[in-house]
Amino acid sequence: MVSNLNRIYSLQKRAVRAVTNSEYRAHTAPLFTNLKILDIFQINTLDIAKFMFRYHNNLLPPLFLNLFVTNSQVHKYDTRTAGNYRVHPCRTNIKKFTILYQGPRVWNCLPASITNLSSFPTFKNKKIEFLLK
Repeated sequence: MVSNLNRIYSLQKRAVRAVTNSEYRAHTAPLFTNLKILDIFQINTLDIAKFMFRYHNNLLPPLFLNLFVTNSQVHKYDTRTAGNYRVHPCRTNIKKFTILYQGPRVWNCLPASITNLSSFPTFKNKKIEFLLK
């Protein structure tokens, strides 16, 4: 999974350098920022966040109803992370690329100002702004 994304990322960086007439070995992070373009890893994170938004707001089919568990469902005492989703334990590296692991990891890293939104288009725009910073 990561090796496939790395190939796409290399091509994406080459294209950004070509569009901006930059040198062959120029750093691309500022170029992506200036062009307001998300790289492939940010696009992947955005897609995971969109899935988690739909899950969090019950916009997915019933098949996905019990896919994730919050900390408050596991224990009853109040903590700062009681509303966070629990990351599924992974024994292998391959499983770390599944939605069971990546979904809660991405969602828990978002600020409450983004996760508490109720409109999907607003969520998507705020998440893109968050990624472009």
